[in-house]
Amino acid sequence: MLSRWLRLLVVAPVVLFVFGAILLSCGSGGSGGTLPTPSPGFALEAITISTGAPPSPTPTVFPTPKNSVTPTLTPRPSASPTNIEPGSVPTGGTISFNAIGTFIRSKRIKYVDITAGAATLWTSTDNTVLLAPPSGDLGGVYTTGFAGCVCILASSSGVSSQFLAIGVYDNLATCGPGGTAFMCPTPVATPTATPGGALAPAASSTPAPSARSAGVLMWTFDAGSELRGRIATGAGGSIFFITRDGVLHGLNSAGKETVHRSADGSSPVVLPDGTVAAMASKSALAAIGPDGAMLWNLEIGNSAGPLAATDRAIYASAGGDLVSISTAGSLNWRVSVGPVTSAAATPDGVVVGTSRGAVSALAADGAVVWTFQPDGGFSGSVAYSDDVVYAGSVGGGIYAIDSRTGNPLWHSNSANAVTAGPVVAPSGAIFAGSDTIYRVNADGQVQWENSSLKPGDAGLSVVGDDGVFDAATGDVGAVLTGDGTYVWTSRSFGKIATAASSPSGMLYVGTSTGRIFAVR
Repeated sequence: MLSRWLRLLVVAPVVLFVFGAILLSCGSGGSGGTLPTPSPGFALEAITISTGAPPSPTPTVFPTPKNSVTPTLTPRPSASPTNIEPGSVPTGGTISFNAIGTFIRSKRIKYVDITAGAATLWTSTDNTVLLAPPSGDLGGVYTTGFAGCVCILASSSGVSSQFLAIGVYDNLATCGPGGTAFMCPTPVATPTATPGGALAPAASSTPAPSARSAGVLMWTFDAGSELRGRIATGAGGSIFFITRDGVLHGLNSAGKETVHRSADGSSPVVLPDGTVAAMASKSALAAIGPDGAMLWNLEIGNSAGPLAATDRAIYASAGGDLVSISTAGSLNWRVSVGPVTSAAATPDGVVVGTSRGAVSALAADGAVVWTFQPDGGFSGSVAYSDDVVYAGSVGGGIYAIDSRTGNPLWHSNSANAVTAGPVVAPSGAIFAGSDTIYRVNADGQVQWENSSLKPGDAGLSVVGDDGVFDAATGDVGAVLTGDGTYVWTSRSFGKIATAASSPSGMLYVGTSTGRIFAVR
């Protein structure tokens, strides 16, 4: 009898421990996004920014148990307001703050300091740029630069705080009407989850194509290796990219990986029907379905990968040739034009730019329609919009070229060679980077330039109807409107390797560490 009770005393705690572990793991699942969580099964409900003393109750960091599965995050339709009065600091001073995440599972609530979390993105409307929060007791530290006003917010996996306003001493009177108040813009509402797992489009107080986004982080994805080239956007918010470990990744609008297969080359392209074209080897171009299955492959010669595509053809550079391949996988034609570095599809064919060479337009049958030589040779990229081809030059400036005749329409000068862009927004605004970032009107007049945000290697991406994302030098990411106003700036990304935007208004930022940030 005694031995039976002893066995019960030993077995019962073990059973209870296992049962408890199973309960803790319930509701968890894999996700492309990453976020520090107190324990499996908890979802991020809201983010509150605090300055000075921590909010009540005192937030406590609950470390994730070892070997646990990161839970799927369910974005909520609203975030907790900060309700913090604007502070004021001297020019060149600092203000410390913390982002506290409210994690909820059933009726249990836990508060976690996510200030320096891997998925927490800090954005600012100030042109002095928000510094990435350091880890430590102080949490995030914002360093002011110029007098005036600034708004900052934290966002993570589709949940965002409200803006926190900070005034800088010297010019505080200009912060609001009569110098008595300063109102930060209303943040974009956070998304709700759809039954299929994808995120519904975020509601906004401004029209959908506007670039006046709050900079809300929707999700992050860690590819584990640096991106080789561009991010290609597809239908429904999907994206595709190739990493240096030779993998083609495809992600859906919620950041979940849908394609993972070996690939070569630098970048893929996405056809209108959703088919992805990428190099299967150094010399073979392949068509891949949305599910990752190979549809066909074709030997085209050594190539870095496709450059542009339409519903009729895929264009790639192979050696000194431009190659056109049908969407069914057969060779249309091969024309010697030199090493192509940029291409843009047109209604009649394709326009290409060769390194330090010419800009050429080719018809759908491969005939060279015209060739134009910019001053010093071509540099930057080529873009097409409304029967006009835009191209950068080594000699400096942007050329607007008639797409039918090849005749130059105007030339907008810059002090140095164009290294980023030109890119054309739906509004007709043209952005390019050289010694500075330029915004040029459709008639060739420079509307503004900004030397504080010189575009880096990742270049420029159109955002919304009349905005641009500038992956600037110094690991700075910034969104500006067509009139030159800062929407937000951030250093939270790290070193930006590439960026792209989708027609839905989502911005995708790829970093040198292989992380993808999806920001709305």
